[in-house]
Amino acid sequence: MRNFGETFSSKRKSSGISIKKASKKLLIKEEHLKALENEDWQKLPETTFVKGYITSYAQFLNLDPGKMQALFRREYDEKKYSKKQESIKIQKSFFITPKRIRNLIIICAILSFVSYIALQYSSVLQAPDLQIINPPDDITVSIQAVQISGKTEKETTVSIDGQFIPINEEGSFTYQYTLKEGKNVIEIIAAKRLSPKSKTTRTIRLVQ
Repeated sequence: MRNFGETFSSKRKSSGISIKKASKKLLIKEEHLKALENEDWQKLPETTFVKGYITSYAQFLNLDPGKMQALFRREYDEKKYSKKQESIKIQKSFFITPKRIRNLIIICAILSFVSYIALQYSSVLQAPDLQIINPPDDITVSIQAVQISGKTEKETTVSIDGQFIPINEEGSFTYQYTLKEGKNVIEIIAAKRLSPKSKTTRTIRLVQ
């Protein structure tokens, strides 16, 4: 009586089918089909997959799947090989190789670079900070001249009612604004290259 592997091998050869052709038809790796025929259990995946392979291979070769499953159960020590496969998986998963270390370094470098680019890109797309220190909004004064002072980010241009105002190295600026009689709505804009503008207003009423 032929054993499990010989039954598969003999039937395949008598049918004139190569391992390569069977692998292509069944979508099962050649090495796994060879392992079934050679009863090389260590080269096979988990038992659940192996049983599926056996059924598919048996049907492909016109063998009785039930009979082949029975032969497999008789010759395969599931407890022995399942433990061995589990041990191999654990060893592989925890085994550190120079290749893994190199890949980890490359991944970390790529992530750092992407994070840096994302940070720079987000800062470009963000409107510059604009703080008006003086004067407060919505006030009434009797003096025609009012000093506007504030702070923004470096490399930012500031304009007050369309008039560009110089800023110092810290981003601070001051400007002497001449009020008109009645209500004055002063528009202050901070702009940075490629970034959205920051805009605020101050409403000041001049009563003389």
